[in-house]
Order: sequence, then structure tokens, then C-alpha cells
Amino acid sequence: MLWRSTYETGNEIVDNDHKEIFKMVEKILEDNFKDRPDKIRTSVDFLANYTVRHFGNEERLMDESAYPKTDAHKKQHSDFLQRVGLFIEKIKSDVESVNFSMEINKVIVDWLAEHVMGSDKDLADHYKSWAVAFKKQ
Repeated sequence: MLWRSTYETGNEIVDNDHKEIFKMVEKILEDNFKDRPDKIRTSVDFLANYTVRHFGNEERLMDESAYPKTDAHKKQHSDFLQRVGLFIEKIKSDVESVNFSMEINKVIVDWLAEHVMGSDKDLADHYKSWAVAFKKQ
């Protein structure tokens, strides 16, 4: 999953995290995991942990700026983490049966692109407006 400028939200913290997540996903998709279920598990666990940290960063921005869509946005994060958790469990139980590329695209890539282009851009726009108004006071 390659980073594109269209994914930029304009918030440096959020964009840097997103770029890192996109790099990780791309690396996972490019790696040859044949006969290496341990490598699959390690890579996906690392991605999941990084995503949790990233969501924490976003949620601090929401709380700080009294983002009006905080509850809905946090629910999206929670739902995503639940989906990733199920994916990780599936990998742990029978990594050989997982069509890894298809699953990672369905579970992570599609959701991430949609979330970044919609909810995260909205959050970044709100935060930018809040920061400008806050600095004027």
C-alpha cells in the first residue's frame, strides 16, 4: 500500500503515523512469508501495536480540541482493532489456511484508506480550525 499525497490530512503527527502504517502494510504485502508463519505473526502483531499507538495519538487530538465526532471516531478505531484481533487469531490458529494478501487487503488496506480519506481528514480539519481559534485567544 503506497502512500499518496491524497492521503495527507495536514496534521503532521497524524500524517507521519499514517505514512509509517502504510510502509508497514506495504512491507508485509511484499515480504515472502512462505513457510514463515512466525514472521507473519510478528509483522501483523507489530502493525497492530503501532496502530493502537497511532489511535491513541488521534484520540488525544480529539479530546484536546473537543472534536464533536469523537465518539463515532473512537468507535471506528475500536471496531477496526476488533477486526484486526480476529485476523490475528485466525493467523495464530491456522496460518496456512489464510489467503494472506487477500485478507490483509480486506481487513487493513481497504479500511485504512477509507478511514484516512474520511474520518481522519475531518478530524485534522477540525483540529486545525480549533488550533487557529485557540491561538487567537
